[in-house]
Amino acid sequence: MDTRITRRMFLEAAAGAAGVAALGAAGCLTQARTAPGPWAAAGPARPKVRIAKVYAGRAQPGWPMAAVDVEAERKRVEAQLARVAPALADVEFIDAGLVTGDPQIAAVKEKCRGADGVLVMQLTMGVGDLLNKLLELDAPVVLFAEPYCGHDWHTIASLQREGKRIDCWASSRFEDVAVALRPIRAIARLKTAKVLHLSQGDANAPYVKLVKDKFGTEIKSLHLEDLDAAYKAVAPAAAQAEADDWVRGAEKIVEPTPQDILKASRMALALKAIVDAEQADAITINCLGMGLIGRGMGYPCLGFVRLNNMGLGGVCEADLKSTMTHLIFTFLVGRPGFVTDPCFDYSNNTIIHAHCVGATQMEGPDGPAAPYIIRSHLEDNRGAVLQVKMRTGVPVSMARLIGDDIMLFSTGQAVDSPLVDRGCRTKVTVRVDHPEKYLENWSCGLHRVIFYGDHTRQVQRFCRFMKIRFVREGAEDLRDVPGLEWVPRIHA
Repeated sequence: MDTRITRRMFLEAAAGAAGVAALGAAGCLTQARTAPGPWAAAGPARPKVRIAKVYAGRAQPGWPMAAVDVEAERKRVEAQLARVAPALADVEFIDAGLVTGDPQIAAVKEKCRGADGVLVMQLTMGVGDLLNKLLELDAPVVLFAEPYCGHDWHTIASLQREGKRIDCWASSRFEDVAVALRPIRAIARLKTAKVLHLSQGDANAPYVKLVKDKFGTEIKSLHLEDLDAAYKAVAPAAAQAEADDWVRGAEKIVEPTPQDILKASRMALALKAIVDAEQADAITINCLGMGLIGRGMGYPCLGFVRLNNMGLGGVCEADLKSTMTHLIFTFLVGRPGFVTDPCFDYSNNTIIHAHCVGATQMEGPDGPAAPYIIRSHLEDNRGAVLQVKMRTGVPVSMARLIGDDIMLFSTGQAVDSPLVDRGCRTKVTVRVDHPEKYLENWSCGLHRVIFYGDHTRQVQRFCRFMKIRFVREGAEDLRDVPGLEWVPRIHA
């Protein structure tokens, strides 16, 4: 049995079931021209997520009926799960069996041991003893409850208050099994993920250890000489082909010269070579601080866009907090992030999010591509970056992981994507309630990460399983929240 998956398989599975919900078909941008196609590789192959599947029901439960043919119910549900198998291509199910009475629980529990998580398909009332025993494994447990299957859902909140790693997904749609399992799948992916930090010095050692201990994610430090070697190794013909691809897809070119675009394209291919060689999931670079333009190189912005569009991660400014946030969401909902420098406009209740790197496919690798203009980097008017016309009229989520135990989070509505020469090149204006509450409680650096879609429910579930405090920016008073960083200077 093939137990490994490609990044594209995982992202299609992660995004598939909820693609019907978050954004819909309305308002999709139409490409004015042909955008650059995906690179050949789509990231490292990883082991499939191993989820133990348990059926649970009793023959005389009293609910949903006095008597139930439990085996027939199991077969009915199995047929439904087979129908939605494409949305679960990244999952290897462990058949832990059918529990119809307490004597079977111990054996089923042993079959679940070592799995990344447990899915309990509830057939009737009376599964509480099973849930309590499964929770002793300290693996995430999801109870999938159809309407009328039983009342055990009403114990879940109490178990969660005790710190137990359990969640209930109540739905009449079997396609929602893929959605219900998203946090487990994301947690499993993080255990084998690898992030590259490229700067003059090593990544902060305590943070590297914190991330490894909490999520299992490896952060590896690379340095300027590694980037220089990869840049020099790019074949001139390949760099020219990459540049031609970007030029063909652009609506227009403003400041950059053909040489500027060629250098940025060469840098993009250098990043791809590094990520491929390291079998990494994301890379973050001290792009301004290393003086790349002065060294005769290009900025990494085009390469970041490419990586983000294909479901990997390219993040500016060696910002590991934003990189980890990006990675979590990519694994959780199958969409890339837009790392931003926010600014506020109280006159219309908006936050304007701006940066010189924005993915053109913010809805995932198979989503529509937004139109773009090739511009210079705004802060120094050098190099080549994209000015992307971001989608509007849709909900967005804003987040940042702080340390290993706080997730700052909020939602809003994308209402504009200004093409003005102030602030960073790409911008999206997000309408929120009470922008002053954001500003008055702002902490933990400047950057936030924007994701298209309202992902509140999935992020809350992920945070619950990982024992991360879910903190709502713009809604809560955060001034006394332990663990937030209050540094009175501008920093990413």
